[in-house]
Amino acid sequence: MNNDKKFYRTKFQEFRMKLLKKEIDSLSDKIFSLVKKLPINKKETFHLFISSEEKREVETKRILSYLYSLNKIVATSKILADKDLMHILINKKTRFVENRFKILEPDSTKEILPAEIEVVFIPLLCFDKHGNRVGYGGGYYDRFLKKTRRSCLKIGLSFFEPVDFIKGISKTDITLDMCVTPEKIYNFRTD
Repeated sequence: MNNDKKFYRTKFQEFRMKLLKKEIDSLSDKIFSLVKKLPINKKETFHLFISSEEKREVETKRILSYLYSLNKIVATSKILADKDLMHILINKKTRFVENRFKILEPDSTKEILPAEIEVVFIPLLCFDKHGNRVGYGGGYYDRFLKKTRRSCLKIGLSFFEPVDFIKGISKTDITLDMCVTPEKIYNFRTD
């Protein structure tokens, strides 16, 4: 059996597509309950992905509302033409529009630099017991995370528990510090 990134990307996209809306809602609620237990209350600046219903991602609306309720500074991304991300500050009044990938992006332009962000919530398809992750294959988050400070917490959100090991991880792949599933919080940080 193959266990490289391409294999897991296909396998977990298939798993996701089989999830019903009510399952996604239930699993997302369990993840949200654990997100509230993360050691992030002293952090001020967060990056949160806006969920894609089409990709059946972990629903992040409750996490966003929670961060707003704590008066945190929140940003999300816009995809640029050069396959890079721009990080835009958002608030309760921000309007969102669908981009060419059918991903919601803020209809505003107040940018924040990656080095200013203290916590990043990362969309992913799967992860392993070492904090390696498999995303959609574009490398957007790897390029973004490389620009954050070393102290920035990189937290994955996953419907599924980890696989043992993902082969084919390269030195440009940025690992997770933590990952939240419906069942538990995995901590990969060693410092």
